[in-house]
Amino acid sequence: AMSAGEKKGRLGEDAARLYLENKGFSFVAANLHVGHDEIDLLMRDGRTLVFVEVKLRTAGDGRFAVDAAKQRRISRAAVSYLQTHGGFEQPVRFDVVEIDYSGAEMEIRHLPDAFPLARGRYFV
Repeated sequence: AMSAGEKKGRLGEDAARLYLENKGFSFVAANLHVGHDEIDLLMRDGRTLVFVEVKLRTAGDGRFAVDAAKQRRISRAAVSYLQTHGGFEQPVRFDVVEIDYSGAEMEIRHLPDAFPLARGRYFV
């Protein structure tokens, strides 16, 4: 059984996926576990492989933040994924989808190219 937090996360991912598909993106994968890191959504925008971080905020949650540490984790997951799926020749982008969910309606904001690939020592 899923916890309340997992259910909430899944709700956000489904909403983000539908939103992006309506914008013409195609779905590749969701909830990808790469080592200790997780990629919420993997989508394709034309030729570009898009790693999507979904931020769902319900009443009482703090503000949205994809801080430097989180950017490094997502970047590390992306590099690992690309290493195993031979994807370094394709364009790659990091998007964030922010969802405000009051319980009645959702407000969705898509931030394309929200941050660059964080430089780090991924090839250990």
